[in-house]
Amino acid sequence: MMEEKYEIKPARSVCLMPETEDSHPFCGIRHVNKPIDLAEYGYVEEEYLLYGDANLYSWPLGVRYAQKIMSECPYCTRILVRKPKDAANFSGCAIVEIFNWARGYDRPIAAWGNCYEHIMERGDAWIGVSSNSNVLNNLKKFDPVRYGDVGFVNPRPSETWYDIPQADAYHDFHTDASTEDGLVFDALSQLAILLKEGNARNPLYGSPANLVLLTGAMPGTLSTYVSAVEPVSCAAGGKKLYDGFLIFMTGAPGNVNQLEDKLAPQDSRCKFSGDVPLIRLYTCGDMFGTGHHPDWAVLQRHPDEDGPDSFFRSYELPGPNVFLRFVVGSEAKAEDLARMGIDNKRAGGRASERDAALSKHNSWEFPTRYILGALIERLKEWCGGKEPPASRLLDVLGEYPDMRFAVDAYGNVTGGVRTPFLEVPIYQLRYEAYAEPLPKELLQELYGDEKGYAKLFSESVNQCVSDGFLLADDAEKIKKEAENIDFDRL
Repeated sequence: MMEEKYEIKPARSVCLMPETEDSHPFCGIRHVNKPIDLAEYGYVEEEYLLYGDANLYSWPLGVRYAQKIMSECPYCTRILVRKPKDAANFSGCAIVEIFNWARGYDRPIAAWGNCYEHIMERGDAWIGVSSNSNVLNNLKKFDPVRYGDVGFVNPRPSETWYDIPQADAYHDFHTDASTEDGLVFDALSQLAILLKEGNARNPLYGSPANLVLLTGAMPGTLSTYVSAVEPVSCAAGGKKLYDGFLIFMTGAPGNVNQLEDKLAPQDSRCKFSGDVPLIRLYTCGDMFGTGHHPDWAVLQRHPDEDGPDSFFRSYELPGPNVFLRFVVGSEAKAEDLARMGIDNKRAGGRASERDAALSKHNSWEFPTRYILGALIERLKEWCGGKEPPASRLLDVLGEYPDMRFAVDAYGNVTGGVRTPFLEVPIYQLRYEAYAEPLPKELLQELYGDEKGYAKLFSESVNQCVSDGFLLADDAEKIKKEAENIDFDRL
């Protein structure tokens, strides 16, 4: 049966926000922990406010997709754009990233934080979008003039705001009844339409993107959009909104509005595919109902699909957890967080108590960025008709809720996407995002010496490239790193 489609209207307006000595974008490239000179890559950064009118949706139990319950609900959010300075160097691919909002401020994890070099080397545009009322309220604290208009205002009559308890949300956030994060879904749809527009208000020089991908690593927002809202949404003439999706981390879909609870992990709607190519990449920390991502993604496993109307690839990566220290360099500085009233011990590169404890261990971290970069390219190819590779899943022992990973003789998780970091190990990769070097005696037994290790590692890298999980240019970087390994200095 054909589902009713809601035609999404274009955004109402787009407003360029200039950077001055007194006012700059939050998480702007010159105001992060490790600033990057975009000019060296031929890139520029711009910030815009996006104004629109959204539908509000409901997703009743037992219903496959979301249903519109209100329309013409005004909102304003902000987008941060990084693009080639010369439009002639734009690849035509726009990567939209929903900022992670779990700490109350925007963090670019899934794409920019891990893959900024990858993105700019290929001439892609990157667009970060704020998606959560708690973040928007904090942006107003950061700069009340610059961000005075932002907000997802609750469209229900104000006298009813406190009549119904707010829903069960992620991270035990306090939900402000005057806001409604359910408006973000049409904001995402309108952003896709904007980037494909061939007029001057398109932030990409008025030159329409011919490929628009949506990614993110955040609690539930993207999963909810892909599983519930996007399948019943379209642009004018029934055209698709996004061309492909890459969901990094997180399992179950979240709240479709603030009065409805997020889905239970066992809900069958958690086993969803995309009506355009959808890739999911899980870390070890996403799989079980413990720790920072209690999504029980292991319960949402289902077979890969190759279309024509249902697309899905699932990849599970042994080695990393949800704590990725590499991305901290792309996060806002502590002084900007302080302007929001946020404890800078949790941000700005200053470690929380947990992070401080982890920093006592070896500083090497699983290079998730290389796998993400390869999957971005596999997604582009899939949008063009070339199917991505399949992969085995992580090996799991036990039954719900008493489950654990199977590990090899070195303490590393077996199964999943196999990479040279696991196939030719020199570390035991811990779930908490740090690595314990294997004993030197064992390394000598396995490889003889550093040259023996580098040879086997190089062979494994080549296999990983052939399998489609590493890119050739990254492979050369990784091989050189292996050639400089000193067993005495791990």
